Amino acid sequence: MKIITLLTDFGSFYPAQMKGVILSRLGDKATEITFVDIAHDIPPQDVRAGAFALLSTARYFPAGTIHIAVVDPDVGMDRMGLVVESGGQIFVGPDNGLLLPAARSLGGHGGSPQAPQAYKIAVSQEILGTGQGQASNTFHGRDIFAPVAALLASGKSPASMGPRVRPKDLNFGAARKTDSGFEATVIYVDRFGNLILNMRDVPAFSVSLKGIKLKAVRTYAQARRIEPLITLGSHGFAEIAVNQGNAAEAFRLKAGDRIELEEI
Repeated sequence: MKIITLLTDFGSFYPAQMKGVILSRLGDKATEITFVDIAHDIPPQDVRAGAFALLSTARYFPAGTIHIAVVDPDVGMDRMGLVVESGGQIFVGPDNGLLLPAARSLGGHGGSPQAPQAYKIAVSQEILGTGQGQASNTFHGRDIFAPVAALLASGKSPASMGPRVRPKDLNFGAARKTDSGFEATVIYVDRFGNLILNMRDVPAFSVSLKGIKLKAVRTYAQARRIEPLITLGSHGFAEIAVNQGNAAEAFRLKAGDRIELEEI
């Protein structure tokens, strides 16, 4: 059984075409594929949000998993398509930093640390398929990345897809200690309105945001209803939440915003 995951900003319609291409290309071997949809509601063109979702999820899949991730505002331009191998897993998608945080987080496989190995997808007739002249200018997820995933699932190696390259990276950065507390960046806003920060720990001292104290807790229910809080989320990053509320709306913040956590 081969696992193929999909992560996109496409919504519910277009990913089905990608799955159809993969199943068609595999023929009799299609019954050996298990699809897992990581997310298709990534905010449109938000590469950073897609990278965070992939980073937070890939570690829970077994070796041999193929991840297709497509958040691709530069589709049809001169950006490369990539296959990245890391930690026994394979990532397929555009070269815009989307794949690298997840690939880098897996490190080596079998106890041997190794940097991710990236290969440029050299678009060939094998990838395009019989009778198809060229890929769509606007849907490489269906016309390039899905066929590549099918080839990989059928036994092709990542190195066979094209030459070794140095891919674009994406770094969430890190919170910075200041005289008054911490300066951090909101790297993701989840569907509950929780603000995930580029901090790996909750501050050791009490902090406020925009003059409002954030209660430091281990879990949301330790705060009163509609009380703002800060906690270490299951993804390993600090997050600001409002118990049974929406922190993004309460503080009028979005992904990419810089914030000041002031020591109280």
